Amino acid sequence: MAGSFPSAPRKIWLFNPYGPLPGEGWREYSYVTIGSVLAQAGHHVVWWTSNFSHHFKAVRSRGWEDHALPSGLVIRLVPTPAYRHNIGFGRLWRDFLFGLRAYRRALSLDAPDIILTSEPATMAGFAGPRLAGKTGAVLLYDQMDLWPELIVGALPRSLQSLGHLLLSPIYSYRRKIFARLDGAMALARPYLDSVTRSLPEGRSLPELIVYNGIDVPAFRRLMRGALPDDIDLLFDRPGLKAIFAGSLGPSYDVEPMLSAARKLASAGSTISLYIAGDGPGRQKVEAAAAECQNLVYLGKVPTELLPRIYARCDVGLASYSERSNVEMCDKFYDYTAAGLAIVNSLEGEVAQWIESFKLGLQYRAGDTQSLTQALTKLASDPVSLSASRAASWAIAMEFDRNVQHAQLLPWLERVLHDRAQR
Repeated sequence: MAGSFPSAPRKIWLFNPYGPLPGEGWREYSYVTIGSVLAQAGHHVVWWTSNFSHHFKAVRSRGWEDHALPSGLVIRLVPTPAYRHNIGFGRLWRDFLFGLRAYRRALSLDAPDIILTSEPATMAGFAGPRLAGKTGAVLLYDQMDLWPELIVGALPRSLQSLGHLLLSPIYSYRRKIFARLDGAMALARPYLDSVTRSLPEGRSLPELIVYNGIDVPAFRRLMRGALPDDIDLLFDRPGLKAIFAGSLGPSYDVEPMLSAARKLASAGSTISLYIAGDGPGRQKVEAAAAECQNLVYLGKVPTELLPRIYARCDVGLASYSERSNVEMCDKFYDYTAAGLAIVNSLEGEVAQWIESFKLGLQYRAGDTQSLTQALTKLASDPVSLSASRAASWAIAMEFDRNVQHAQLLPWLERVLHDRAQR
């Protein structure tokens, strides 16, 4: 096969009801990046998403709305119900109505050439396989996480087998969706494998791994900025400085971080833990910081200040609880862009990167002693710490958002070529 992605403009629809929008005060979501790359290549791209923000639990519009970005990507808000809890009927009902309403509206419009969907089975295939079957569009799937495995993982271990059994109809329906695909992409190898393992025997697909990544050069430019005086003073202390920035919820190892700070303080260590973020664990963090000199709570920090904070630190904490099934966390991209050594509790793909390139140390999720030992080991060996930081800085461009998403167009060419040959 020769040439580049066909020059004739294609009509491409993306379906995903999750993720923050531009202007909502969060990092650029992958569907904004994907859609913008395709639109800037000259294609007509619409991202259909919910008018209720899963991330912020806020309503974005009164009904249907389209918003065009400078890149040419159009964001289409589909009216859906709100919900309060991430796990519950409200979320499942929202997903179903999103798929159904998007499907009904889509049938009244000119058909797309390509559909890229990242839909849980609760959408009943309306925003993907049903629509592709009705219109003849190329069908692509983006496996962003292992769902419903994520829900089962949130259950007590004693109930997980029952959870898998109860969700077996969803697993079965997901396999049917995968059997109809023309191509599959994912943000980590195990996620992609979950699709390819479900294909009929002898069937293969054009596949692609695209890490979320960040704009590394832009991030590093922000690192050079000055911090406000009140925040800057908090870093005016000796010793190793480790930072955790993120949600203070049950998916993260909040309590072990607090206990590690107390343990370090009791031992007279100069290691400091900095926590930035908000969530259900905020009050515990505030209380611990008030009585522990080795713990500093920075509060909810504006996104543009985080790179400047990282510039004052030595270690980035990828502290996830045992229930997390994340493979490649966004923190990894931030920490490598900042050149931080990484202390990580996740297993799987991110742990393999850290170990293979000597970017930091692993600790056991939920284990205060293990976390304390990892931090102490880095603090006591400046040479190894410096080497890990240098390796982290050097590898960052491999995960640059623009580098990663440059793979999209050649992949789509392969998909269209293979589809034409069938």
